[in-house]
Amino acid sequence: MLKRLVAGGLGLGVAAWAGIAGIDNTTRDEAGQITVQGELGAFVTQLGDCINDLPDATLISTVTGVPCDQPHHWQVFHKDEISLSEFALSEVTRKTEAICSVEVENLVNRYVDSADDEINQYENADISYLHPSAESWVEGDRSIDCLVGSYSEQYIGSLLD
Repeated sequence: MLKRLVAGGLGLGVAAWAGIAGIDNTTRDEAGQITVQGELGAFVTQLGDCINDLPDATLISTVTGVPCDQPHHWQVFHKDEISLSEFALSEVTRKTEAICSVEVENLVNRYVDSADDEINQYENADISYLHPSAESWVEGDRSIDCLVGSYSEQYIGSLLD
């Protein structure tokens, strides 16, 4: 079973993902948005996906994807790929943190002059991310997911609308 790593950028914590490629038991509309919650593998998240809880377990295989108009804890706000000649956890983590830090600034800047109150519910949110593990790297995994949310607070709506 392939593994991915999840870590928090602002509130740093590390756990390993045991991702199952291809599992997406959510129902999506034509735009790719989740309309009915379901099990979602760590390798098949999409930009804008809302996730109800990141499990506390060190090794996990799936999360629950939910429609963003329902209470959720996390949202995938950016997806990217990293390029390194070889896997080194410290470098993968450093590059992932750098990308997610820039992208969260871009996200916040979208709301700076906005009258939209959507951003206000995220004032205590953390940034977390998924990135390749040594095992998934060997299989060609270079994807990173930047997440915004909280282990304790729930949100309704999407920051990407």
